[in-house]
Parts: sequence; C-alpha cells; structure tokens
Amino acid sequence: MISAVIIEDEPIFQEILLNSISKSGFDIQIDAVCKSKREAKKCLPDCQPQLVFLDVELSDGKGIDLLNELPNLDFEIIFTTSHDKYAINAIKKNAADYLLKPIQEKELKVALGKVIKKIEEKEILKQTKQLQAYIDKLKNEQQQNSKILVPVKEGMIFLPVKEIIRLESKSNYTVFHLINNKKEIVAKTLKSFEEKLLAYNFMRIHQSHLVNLLFLKEIDLSNYIITLSDGSEVEIAKRKKKEMLELLKKNDKTIA
Repeated sequence: MISAVIIEDEPIFQEILLNSISKSGFDIQIDAVCKSKREAKKCLPDCQPQLVFLDVELSDGKGIDLLNELPNLDFEIIFTTSHDKYAINAIKKNAADYLLKPIQEKELKVALGKVIKKIEEKEILKQTKQLQAYIDKLKNEQQQNSKILVPVKEGMIFLPVKEIIRLESKSNYTVFHLINNKKEIVAKTLKSFEEKLLAYNFMRIHQSHLVNLLFLKEIDLSNYIITLSDGSEVEIAKRKKKEMLELLKKNDKTIA
C-alpha cells in the first residue's frame, strides 16, 4: 500500500481526484487532504507520505515554494495543474509526473504506474543500504578470534566462528559450510549449535539452516531467498520473514 497526501484548494478537484484514485486499481491510502500551503506544511512532516498530489497554484502560495520550505522530506510528487505547456515543462523537473485538470482517469493510472515503480525501486535500494549497514555493523562487533569446538570423524576440532558461513541440517548430522568451499560434517543436530552461535550474529532462518549474517550478500524477501557470499542460496521460512525485516529495521539508524 502506498501512503499519499492530496494538496488541493478546490473542493471539486479534491473530490475528482479522490474518486479517480479509488477507481485506479492501485492500492493507495490517502492519509490527508490539505486545502492550503500552510495546512500542508504542518501535515507533511507528521504524515511522512510516499506520494503527494500537489496543486501548482494554491490559495496561499505556489506548490513549488512548499517543496523548497520542506527540503528534508522524501516523497514522490504528482503535480496537478491547469497551466500551459511552458509551466508544465518547468515543473516536470521536480515531479514524478503531472496531471492536467480536469484529471482524466486514464492519465492518472499512467502517472500512478510510474510513481509506484519509482517507490518500489527506492524501497529496494533502501533494503540494500540497510543490509550493507547491518553487515558493516556486524563486522565491527564480530569477535574475530572466537572458536567453537565440534566433534568430527577424526576427533575434536576448533572452528573459527568468522570462517563459518552457514550450518545445514542433514538428519542427525550438521554440515558446516566454511570459507574457501570447505565443509565439516558433525555428528550432532543443528539445534545443538544454535544457542551457542546466536551470540555471534547467526540466525535460524529455516528449520534446516543457521546462517552467519556476516556473510549475507543479497536478500529477496518477496521470494523468501537469501544469497550468501559463497554464492549459495538459502530459503527463508515464511514465519522468519518478519523477524528478518525487523532485524534490518532495527539497524536502520546506522544508515547516514
């Protein structure tokens, strides 16, 4: 769902726009309708919309002036205007699209299609930045010299935690996937290692997989797949998707 605010001083055009949006087929939630620049200036910082429908000429000023007075807000803009083509060419530089009054439903759908694509691209970029910031944070926090003692066929060995990419459950065995394509097969269940490794930024993303978040390369939450630095792709259990999102959001403060 895309959150939006309408800034329009004429009631008739407010109604036309609201009606057209409801018929557009897109999932748009109108959080507020503002009838003046002054009202919008108070509303936008609180609403933090993803999209703003902005009238070029308001009763108490110009829409572009409003944008200049709120430089730190981040949203897509669809201008609504009765201006001629010269004014439109000027405002197009600042907007995802524009609509001429009276607004036509077909033109609105095209404009919304463009805007939603841009918003989705921004969200993907944001997730990528969040992921990188989180990995950088883990690198700083990771206890580089920590080791875990595991039983193998030859006896007992110490594995450096920083070299473990993931653990995979195989019946009553656990396969340790290490850097440089190395593997160790351990005659213990995955659960027996989970509690020990959680302190080192490992996460149980699936019944069969415990992964070292330090080695996350890509995350595809729409298809429930993560890619690790060794190129392996691991499924995220659907019930773990929310936990993964919350984990990224919690570390959003690390992003400049």
